[in-house]
Amino acid sequence: PRSSWQDYDKSKISKGGGVFPRSAKSIELSPEIKAALDIQEDVLDPAALMKAILLAPAELLYFGGIGTYVKAPNETDAQVGDKANDAIRIDGGDVRAKVIGEGANLGLTQAGRIAFAMSGGRINTDAIDNSAGVDSSDHEVNIKILTGAAIASGALKSADRNALLASMTEEVGLKVLVHNYDQTLALSLQQAEGPGALDSQQRFMQWLGGKGKLDRKVEGLPDDVKLAEMKTAGQALTRPELAVLTAYSKLELFDDIVGSTAPDDAFFKRTLVRYFPAPLAKYEADMQRHRLRREIVSTVLANEIVNMCGATFPERLRLSAECDTGAMVIAFEAARRIFRLDETWNAVSALDGKIPAEAQIALYQEISTVLRRQTSWLARRAMQPGVTVNDLISAYRPVADVLRPAGASVLSRFEQAQLEDRIQAFTTLGASLEMARDFAMLRPLVATADIGDLARAAGWPETAMAMLYHQVGATFDFDRLRAAAGALPSTDHYDRLAVRRLIEDLMTEQRALTSAVAKTSSVEVGASEEAAEQAIDAWIGPKLATVEGLRGSVDEIEASGSGWTFAKLSIASGKLRAVDLNTG
Repeated sequence: PRSSWQDYDKSKISKGGGVFPRSAKSIELSPEIKAALDIQEDVLDPAALMKAILLAPAELLYFGGIGTYVKAPNETDAQVGDKANDAIRIDGGDVRAKVIGEGANLGLTQAGRIAFAMSGGRINTDAIDNSAGVDSSDHEVNIKILTGAAIASGALKSADRNALLASMTEEVGLKVLVHNYDQTLALSLQQAEGPGALDSQQRFMQWLGGKGKLDRKVEGLPDDVKLAEMKTAGQALTRPELAVLTAYSKLELFDDIVGSTAPDDAFFKRTLVRYFPAPLAKYEADMQRHRLRREIVSTVLANEIVNMCGATFPERLRLSAECDTGAMVIAFEAARRIFRLDETWNAVSALDGKIPAEAQIALYQEISTVLRRQTSWLARRAMQPGVTVNDLISAYRPVADVLRPAGASVLSRFEQAQLEDRIQAFTTLGASLEMARDFAMLRPLVATADIGDLARAAGWPETAMAMLYHQVGATFDFDRLRAAAGALPSTDHYDRLAVRRLIEDLMTEQRALTSAVAKTSSVEVGASEEAAEQAIDAWIGPKLATVEGLRGSVDEIEASGSGWTFAKLSIASGKLRAVDLNTG
């Protein structure tokens, strides 16, 4: 005989609860039910009771069955297309639960999700909440292809296959859970960007739409008129909307990576090995011949780039750095490894439940900001023919490993003050002093590649060149001007692009001046701040009056009132370029 809910062990049900048939004419409500649902009625028909459950105050409302139970106020039941639940369906803004989880498909309409999110509820989408099933299936298919190849090559005995598959169940489950953790974290990081991200999100949607890849109306995403209203009102995209953008970004990036040469970089052999459970590592030869090797690597990379840097990052970087997808991928992977950002990221993940979630998000954002910047600086180097991930790691990780622990000792006084401010901010968030110091040193490491190149050219130790580099920054105000440029409000795409180019110009000029000073100095000038300052003064030499005049102009610009603007910074940058021209 078929089982029904009437067979449920009633001793497991909380006091006052029960299992009631949907076909009943009426249901008497216990005091416990009335209290839990926050209602006064003593008797309700099944439909009214189900509606009361949907409207009940709760921590979590979880959908695990068939049916669409929540819509938006501007949607009709006919538009929803689930007639069986028309009588109980509610609007997203009326849900009193704090969080909705969709174990089912289409427990809510997309517009209903957005309405719930707009009213302060926490929700993703069914695709996000259900992704573990799809992820598990992908792993299963890829593992079976590999074991089949291993059997064909003679590396694995057919009789041992099933036991091997069973032994990996827990590890596959863990990999899937980590993937889901990372995916929801990606939404939280993008949500934390708030209204300031609307411009880049709008441009991303326009770009996808222009390629015929995205229909905003179909996906429930705001059009340009609505986005303009949102900008004026200081509103941001909701998590359900961000989930859609994130999915599109990953799909588009996956296609681009597969179409590039990036998956063939030797470094990503380890990415493929890492994707599979540990017991399969012994079959690496067959693994590297896997017929979906490039697709697996591309999927992993697309997920990691978007999860750590955001949905709009790939296209923004390609435009700002003028690089192709292959160079972007190589630069991203190299940046992670050079600065050991995976270890830093995992250290923040280990703080789950130990510090407030908002503090954790802020720490993740710091890593993400640094990763985006370092990827941008490395992308142009990655555009050079034949450059690999290992080339960049070999060139710059030893430099970063020296400069990061050196900390404030090689920075200018202005940068040291900024460093202390960041340390204070991170400890306030809940990071340990050791972690705060490590995090605070990430931003100054943006100059690692330049310092490394300069040190190699001069034959100097990295710390000596770093000392000279940062003192050149102090002498000519590069550090102060870069900080001012970075603090400029720039929600518009072209404003951000202009600021980025200005910062790049300042770094280019600082590198050129450092190189010029180093050529006329000995390595001893990097021993201390005073020695570096003396070397810079000696290099300026007979041009002192000219240089002082130019620096005075910069001070005059800053003192002109109303703070730094892009126009003022551009003029100051031009003045400093003249230092090189007049003293080189």
